Amino acid sequence: MRLFRILPLLAMLLICGCSVQYNLPLYEYEADGVVLWKPCSRAQAEALSSSSKDKDILQGAACSAWLLESGAVKAADYAKSSQEKLKKYLAKKSQSGLGHYLLAYLIAKEAQLAPMKGLDLVPLMEQEALVASKLSPQVDHAGPDRFLGELYLKAPSAPISIGDMDNALEYYEKAVEIAPDFAMNRLGLATALLEDDEVEEACVHYNKALQSKCFDAKLLKVDSCKKLVKACDGKKAAE
Repeated sequence: MRLFRILPLLAMLLICGCSVQYNLPLYEYEADGVVLWKPCSRAQAEALSSSSKDKDILQGAACSAWLLESGAVKAADYAKSSQEKLKKYLAKKSQSGLGHYLLAYLIAKEAQLAPMKGLDLVPLMEQEALVASKLSPQVDHAGPDRFLGELYLKAPSAPISIGDMDNALEYYEKAVEIAPDFAMNRLGLATALLEDDEVEEACVHYNKALQSKCFDAKLLKVDSCKKLVKACDGKKAAE
């Protein structure tokens, strides 16, 4: 039974586009005075999260997310403790789409850093991201929908977990509709389409991603993109 649980968890390593290699580009994004993916220190995160001001608490959570995503902190316990502070905020400010998005992200980081808990955390990620998608779909260049697309694509399918290709395509398409020039949205949709054997359409979005203003070649080094690069480059050479 233990081996049965471990194998599906391998698919969790790249949930929500996060990379355990800590080398993907992070694009700063401002939402209601809170800046996502802005470099900061652990001391700053602690001070902000302990503030009584709403904006400071959200900035503290954003700082914690950056520390985890950049690899400055690599502890599942830190991801979990950061969630607890944010949950207290959301208990009073339940309509904060940004808060729910950051909570989903911190849960995903805990799942990455403590993969034996991954399957149990998936429903919580989904729950928070769905709320964020409803309240603030535009935040972080359609981050909530991109997160959900990746989650449904990477998570094991039923009955083990919530993985579902139709859902993955639906949310990636929403992300592209909201922020069409954000390369990660196009690449996510292209990856899902390729997995669904829609090679031609996948390559259309792949090529548009290459032409977007925020494209960075580092994005193509993610394992999930390597198959996409090979398929679309091969298709182009054949033509």
